[in-house]
Amino acid sequence: MTMKRKRPGSGGTTKLAICTAIVGALALGLLEISVPFQSSYRIGRRLSGVVDQQYLDVTGGCEIKRPANPPHSVQPTWAASYPGSGAKLSWNLITALSGLPTTDDRRINGLDWHKVISVKTHFPTRRTVDVSSIDKIHFPRALLILRHPKDAIPSYHNHLYEKQNGIAEHSTRAPLGDWIRWRDANFYEQMEEWKSHIEYWLDTYPNGGLDGDRLVVTYEGITDDIYGPTHAHALARFLDKSEGVDTVELDEGKVACVWRRIVKYKDIAADEELDGGKKTKWRRLGNNLRNLSGSLYRRSSRRRKTKERKQVDPSSHRSGDSFRPYTNEQLDFMIERLEQLRMKYMERNDDIVMVLESYLDVTRLFRAVNGGSGQTDPNTIFQS
Repeated sequence: MTMKRKRPGSGGTTKLAICTAIVGALALGLLEISVPFQSSYRIGRRLSGVVDQQYLDVTGGCEIKRPANPPHSVQPTWAASYPGSGAKLSWNLITALSGLPTTDDRRINGLDWHKVISVKTHFPTRRTVDVSSIDKIHFPRALLILRHPKDAIPSYHNHLYEKQNGIAEHSTRAPLGDWIRWRDANFYEQMEEWKSHIEYWLDTYPNGGLDGDRLVVTYEGITDDIYGPTHAHALARFLDKSEGVDTVELDEGKVACVWRRIVKYKDIAADEELDGGKKTKWRRLGNNLRNLSGSLYRRSSRRRKTKERKQVDPSSHRSGDSFRPYTNEQLDFMIERLEQLRMKYMERNDDIVMVLESYLDVTRLFRAVNGGSGQTDPNTIFQS
């Protein structure tokens, strides 16, 4: 049976438009409650102050330098994520905010752990280094990077597709047919791994918040056009508490500037190109950002030249169709696992439950829009 993707103007447009309006509010709610601050922190009041001049003027006033090895030992922080949840982005942002190098659990760039500010890991997902035997004395804190599984799982598949076909990393999405075949063979296992990954890090580092031993950052929040700087500032404050770390940028205006140069550098390039500005400068900046992480994320890419400003998909810099459908049964399973997590950590005194509830709201809405077809694009309900 040939599957047809719903396009604007096709049947069900009215229902999709209504759901789009609802999801706009849901997405805002997710971004508001997933900012990982202390429980005494009032999200609404803090976010109301985000859109002021220091956050709007984020195209200058900061400099991205190559990381320098610290002259003394540093107590590193785990940067844990399920594959496809923004490890590369987090790696670059942490380095830019701190001026210190990072590495991964394989020490792929040859750096010792006591000379880096964070260590990337996907444990306990399969085919990763087992770090469970490493004493918390050496890693007293962890950063847990979350991304909705409906987006993280396809992103992980894109990575596998690139690797299997000798394609540059973070450059190409797998064709739709490849996604569906892989999805049907691996979805349930991957959803369990996504769940187990969260459980391991929440159980190992149970005290959430800026003053705790674990901070939760959502990929959706860190890439948001409006609230991204607030998430980046929370990340900077958490890293600044690490023993031996004294170089983290904490000025809110400069953090916002660093965030934009790292997370939104393609938007900056588009602005400069549209204005007939210094295109070479921003192309060089983009190359520098990709090289911040060293050999782990070294890749080649082509910049698409645009004659007019285009909206950049915050979920990926890959080219290709982002249409990634799920069956109703798979969505029901996703909802079931998210609900299990929510119930397990209901008593936690941090924002992890609110993040899970937001993921649940989004998935349930997607399931409702999906109806009986099982072919709705999960991204279309977020488009205006």
